[in-house]
Amino acid sequence: MSKILSQDEIDALLSAPIAVDRTDRADDASPAANFIRYNFRRPDRISKEQIHALHFLHERFARNVSQSLAAYLRSMTDLSLVSVEQFAYSEFLMSLSDPTAFYAVSMAPFDDLGGLEINPAVAFAMVERMLGGEGKGAAVERALTDIEQNVIDSVVKILLDSLSDTWRPVVDLSFGIRGRETRPQMLQVASPNDTVVMLVFDMRIGEAQGMLNLCLPASVVEKTDSHFAGALDRHRREPTGKERLWLNENLARVPMPLSAVLETRCTTREVVELRAGDVLSLGVPTSRPLDLRVGRTLKFRGQPAAHGGRASLVVSHRCDGAGVAEA
Repeated sequence: MSKILSQDEIDALLSAPIAVDRTDRADDASPAANFIRYNFRRPDRISKEQIHALHFLHERFARNVSQSLAAYLRSMTDLSLVSVEQFAYSEFLMSLSDPTAFYAVSMAPFDDLGGLEINPAVAFAMVERMLGGEGKGAAVERALTDIEQNVIDSVVKILLDSLSDTWRPVVDLSFGIRGRETRPQMLQVASPNDTVVMLVFDMRIGEAQGMLNLCLPASVVEKTDSHFAGALDRHRREPTGKERLWLNENLARVPMPLSAVLETRCTTREVVELRAGDVLSLGVPTSRPLDLRVGRTLKFRGQPAAHGGRASLVVSHRCDGAGVAEA
């Protein structure tokens, strides 16, 4: 991830003449002309399916943290996930502000470390809010003091506790603070060429707005990949007793079509020649049970009978997914 260019730099690049070195031009007909550059220092280790799973997982984390921080800071707080991408750790460092609030994050039971950065725009707003101010987030171009970092630590602990709760359905990770610095380059989290997953969040606290960046080592994501498959389904909340009662009461009033099925075959000529009063033999013995369907699903079997002068069916068997069970 490269640094963002200013508008003047973009205009200078667009207006600069392009010099073509004809000695390096490859013949369009040669196979060498159709190549794609591959950077072996930054391989894509995380699949698209894993990226989607991480995106869904941390969207839930953002919603939970928004509620927790709003109650803790007593201010309107909103956290939303912007992107999930994989980079080399050196590229992740290049995207951060300097100075900033940067934390090395432990991920027990793994020995790998992650990184968490809170942009100064919202870090100073948090400090001001927790020390009794309005938290308007006036721009301050300096590093956090030790006292201000201690104040931010309490917010980071809330973030990491919520992160542990979010990951628990996948794998039981315990996130904690391993170290902190105002200059990210001074804190050793990973090697420059290590692949990491960078999660970018947009954070709003009152009138202040800034970014929160979370860095997870690709090795941890790979180790937990097998746990992602059924984790999201298991995390679905089970309905309460009151909700189950409400569902049963409402579903009990839904009308369902029931039909007893008698099937036979005959030729087209026989169908055309049918007249009023003809008796059609269905070829089904009276002792054979009839299928009773709910909608299009076979649910019961029973014997034909008469009740109150009407054709009826005496249910004798109930059909489940495994076969037929006695009623």
